[in-house]
Amino acid sequence: MNMNMNALPKTYLKPKYNLHQTNSSHTNSKTKILNIEECKSVNFGQVALDEQQSAILALMNRQIILLCRSLPASLQDSAVIVIQRYYTGFKISNLLTFFTKFYAPSWSLIHWMQQAKPVLQASELENAFSAQAMAYFVHMLDDRLANGQIPTSHLLLHLRSSAWVKFHYAAIDLTKNIVNSEELVEELIDNYFSGIHEPAEVDSINSYCNLFCKQFSTTLVIPILVAKNTGFDTALVRQAYESFGIAWRLLDDLRSCRDDAFAGELSAIYYLLPVEERQLWLDCQGEDEESNYWQKLQSYLEQQGILRKLISHICTSLKEAQKNADLAGLDGYANQFQQLAMPLREM
Repeated sequence: MNMNMNALPKTYLKPKYNLHQTNSSHTNSKTKILNIEECKSVNFGQVALDEQQSAILALMNRQIILLCRSLPASLQDSAVIVIQRYYTGFKISNLLTFFTKFYAPSWSLIHWMQQAKPVLQASELENAFSAQAMAYFVHMLDDRLANGQIPTSHLLLHLRSSAWVKFHYAAIDLTKNIVNSEELVEELIDNYFSGIHEPAEVDSINSYCNLFCKQFSTTLVIPILVAKNTGFDTALVRQAYESFGIAWRLLDDLRSCRDDAFAGELSAIYYLLPVEERQLWLDCQGEDEESNYWQKLQSYLEQQGILRKLISHICTSLKEAQKNADLAGLDGYANQFQQLAMPLREM
């Protein structure tokens, strides 16, 4: 479940998201076949940040260095090196702009709520953004440690623990004026662990997205607490944020289609295939671009419009995010989803 930057109620009687209701102008488009190579460079549109949002992003980017400095002196330099090795390509400039590669709605929701209803003190607001940075860092680190992309070490375990403590204490600090809010934090954290430790069975694109929302839920804790502090409708805030998360997840699956098939990763594209054709995907595990299995799968995905169908689902999720942000009274947040969707709607 790695996202290129790459949990909801505990049980579901039916899928929360119905991604079969997609925009027909995308699903039925036959003007041009979308191929695998093109999908590797598909991306959201650029979100324009004002001076205040740029300052927030700079604050979040500083959190990685501050996290490393919070470790025992003997670990600090090594922590910087290991993060550079696995996340920034050994470039210090990338370390200093760590969260710049994250799409703005992942953190700007906090900004838009506070701007509309400036309830939080400056220190509380800074704490919220710091915690959101740590939530994403832990999400990424957990994913890579669990799937073996990064080997486990005492350093990484301590780094992960330190990031988690910073996140958790900041979350608890935001609960002090909210009745029963500590229980909400624990519920969302439990959703996260249930999603990764005891994931529900996935057999469709809807259940795939529902499971991802659970695995994404630690990054929802701070926005929900800010929503409660500022008086915004938490259900609408949650729907907007989760719909954005789904769009991000699906975009990542679109861009990494080839690698996921070779790795045997059952991505959204696998669940968009008719059940009787899913063996095409399974046959590609361990193969390469020259294999007959891959050639068959690639041809099917392109000729049958599966890739374009996924883009339609992404647009649907962004439209849902925009709708709920509008209903919540977060016009600036809603506008960011329009900016994200622009190049996809033009495809």
